[in-house]
Formats: sequence, structure tokens, C-alpha cells
Amino acid sequence: MYTADELLDLKLQYDTQGFVHLKNLLPRAIVAHVSAAFDAAARRAGLNADAEPAQGKRYVDLPAILDADPVFIELADLPSLFPLLRAVVGEDIALNQTAARLFYPGPTFTSPFHSDVADVVGVDPSHAPTFLAKVHFYFEDLSPEQGCLAFIPGSQHFPQKHVNPHRATLAGSSAVVRVVPRAGDVVLFNTHVLHMAEANRTNRVRKSIIYTYGHFWMKAYPSASPADLAQFNTNPQRQQLFGVPLTGVAHFARRLDRLAPPTAAQRLTAGCVQVVHRLLPLHSLPPRA
Repeated sequence: MYTADELLDLKLQYDTQGFVHLKNLLPRAIVAHVSAAFDAAARRAGLNADAEPAQGKRYVDLPAILDADPVFIELADLPSLFPLLRAVVGEDIALNQTAARLFYPGPTFTSPFHSDVADVVGVDPSHAPTFLAKVHFYFEDLSPEQGCLAFIPGSQHFPQKHVNPHRATLAGSSAVVRVVPRAGDVVLFNTHVLHMAEANRTNRVRKSIIYTYGHFWMKAYPSASPADLAQFNTNPQRQQLFGVPLTGVAHFARRLDRLAPPTAAQRLTAGCVQVVHRLLPLHSLPPRA
């Protein structure tokens, strides 16, 4: 856990640089568990996690990673990381998207230095520093040429089109910082900071777990929610993280600093609703007023 001063220091780095490289954050037991669970999920998907798929894809995201193993649920609110996530996103934080990614040897699959939210309508991400935050979890050491992330620090404050990412010399600019992670490292970044995955010039697959965090009121991707939401009936924090609505709590009022365990009546209501929806087709239910 962080001291108050450490948390402020990390948030300052995030706010000014747009990213934070958190070294050796994951406990060794978690690293080993994630590595084994990742490779097992790849095998279930019919992939050899250490060999490129026959169709020649540059990368593959394993399906439904939150359902693959309980360890991937644990990563979502890891105690060593979650206080910082709350600080940089806000108390209405929720998981927005997940990916378990295999990046195969060869050219990069990403655009040159880019913002993930360049096409968002109605929000200027350069003035919305808490809009979205992305986390890459690493459970294997990477070499400098193994598809590492690269950033232009501070560029989350730029308006769009301020930097020409296609400039031939940009990759070698002193303004660019490459992060070379080791097993157990975590990289947290603002999705508007200009970044890219560099080419994987090795003969090894780059493996990573990627979680994006936004706000409860945002529409989340299907990958941000496990199939069994009932497992969180007594865990309000995870109910918020995984987008579970609560009876009597307004959509824009979901905040971790206002959490209270659900009452017996709320749990009973939620259970009844789940049973009804399992027994009756959705179109057979009467419309709500």
C-alpha cells in the first residue's frame, strides 16, 4: 500500500507525464498465477501462446479473460494498484475494457504515436485528465526490441494533431520514452497521451494483460464484465467495477467513497430479478413505466 506522500507523488507523475511505470508491483505468486492462467486460456482458445497463428495475425486477444481464471478478477482491484487508480480516475471508477493480448514477432499493429480517444465526440481529452486510464500488466520480462510501449511524455495536454506521428525521425526523438518492463511491472497511462507499441523485432511473443478504467456512467465493452455477476452480491466495490446496477442508487451517484453493503432487501430484490430474467424471455416481461 502507498503512503499518502507516495500516492501524491505517483499522481503528480501521472498528471504531468501522462504515464507511470510501476516496477515490481505484482507479487511473485500473482505473476506465476497470471502466467499459467494466460497460457491455459490460450490453449483453450486453440492457440499456442509461443507460436504465431496460421492466419498471420499481428496480435490476438484471448476471449472473455475475466471468466478464464479468478486471478483476472483479482487484478481489477489489486490492493497495490487500486488506490492509485482511484486517485487518477475518480471515485466513480469502473472497468471499461479488458484484453489478454499476444503480440507476435513482426511490425507493430498500432498506429504511430496516437491517442486512444482521438475520435471521441463531445469531450476534449486534453482537458479531461480523468477520462480514461489504461493499465498494462506484465508477467514476463521484455527485451527492448519486444514490442515495448513508447510515450511522448506530457502529450496528454496537447490538442489533437499537435504532433505529426508520421514524421520519419519521431521514433528516434529525445522526446520519446520507451518503457522496458520486467515480470511483475505495471504501466499505467492516460489514454490521450501519445503512445504506441513498437515493432516486435524478436522471435518471442509479447504477452500482456490490458485493463482500461473509466466511469460507471460510461458504456463499457462486453469484455469488462464477467459472466457471473452474482458472485459480487456482497462486494459493492466489485459491483461498481463490473457495472452491476444497484436498486435505489442513481446511475451517476455510484462512488466508492459512498459505498455501503447491500441491505437484505436489496439482495433479495436483486436475486428475484435474476431468477425472473433467467426463467422468462426478455420480450415476455411487461414494459417498465
